[in-house]
Amino acid sequence: MKRLSLEECQRDLAALDAADKLTASLKVEIDRFKEMDTGALMKKAMGMLMSGNLSLEALGLPVNLFEQLEHLEKLNGVARLKYRSVVEAQKQQLDEIESAEVDHG
Repeated sequence: MKRLSLEECQRDLAALDAADKLTASLKVEIDRFKEMDTGALMKKAMGMLMSGNLSLEALGLPVNLFEQLEHLEKLNGVARLKYRSVVEAQKQQLDEIESAEVDHG
């Protein structure tokens, strides 16, 4: 299994912290959107459709919502990839131990 340097560990932890903060921020926005009055939301959306001026901000959502989601997706993808390699390495070690026990058992 590859050993990580202290710098790599700190970088990975910082990325996980950033993903946690971004997730919390997006959750606040989603919860706020879910609490909006459906009638008022439809009225805003219809007005925007009629004028052709569609805007996340007019719906009460952050302008950079999609960029935040894309960034979170990238962070989560990297975290899953790294964790998968750790689990696979640990599984390989356990397979080797089990195989050695069977050979000597």
